Amino acid sequence: MQQQPLIGDYCETTHTIVIISPFPHTLHELVGPLTAKCYDVLVFHHLDEQALAKLPIDLLILNRTRDGSVPSTQALPLGAPTVALVQETAALAEENSAYAAAFSWPSASIPAVLERIHELLQHGGRGIAGSADQVRLKDLYVDFRRMSVYLGPARVEVTKTEFDLLKALLDTRGTVLSRQELMDRVWGDQYFGGSNTVDVHVKSLRQKLKDNPKSPKYIETVRGVGYRLAD
Repeated sequence: MQQQPLIGDYCETTHTIVIISPFPHTLHELVGPLTAKCYDVLVFHHLDEQALAKLPIDLLILNRTRDGSVPSTQALPLGAPTVALVQETAALAEENSAYAAAFSWPSASIPAVLERIHELLQHGGRGIAGSADQVRLKDLYVDFRRMSVYLGPARVEVTKTEFDLLKALLDTRGTVLSRQELMDRVWGDQYFGGSNTVDVHVKSLRQKLKDNPKSPKYIETVRGVGYRLAD
């Protein structure tokens, strides 16, 4: 498995993994390797909705080795992929339909679990995660309250118009927005400029996010219509 890049004694990039387990001592064989791979690992004994809502979570791990020990998927934050640890192998098929991955624990192969977690994090499987004030999409982190944009650990300086465009796309979570809809959201319905105004600002925003329009990671062009978040 590829090691995360380091700068000196620190990780250049990382992801936040939250573990919910009433029995965290039973997961030390998993927590240790995850932290060694440069992931930030936070452990909760039970669901704390207020705390989780404030975190830019990239992946959830649920210890479901005992019935009722952790909440159902309906009670969990949306956006981040979830890996379930279950006690009975027979339950894996059912659990796999509800989660991004499920493993029989503690008999699962640690390397296999780590590899699947790494896959989910590196291929953007987490989708959009966060709260009303903060959103994380792949390597992009946006704080609406502070009007701040980060790409990995680096802050991206954007104009207010570029920020409003990005917010409009994030708010609709993948829905296609026409150029006119973007103009109404960002400039207001009293603005009568040409639709190429949107294209100019999207181009500038893409450049700052290092987003290749031919292979978009964040903003995708829908020909003849407008723009949407890339899958």
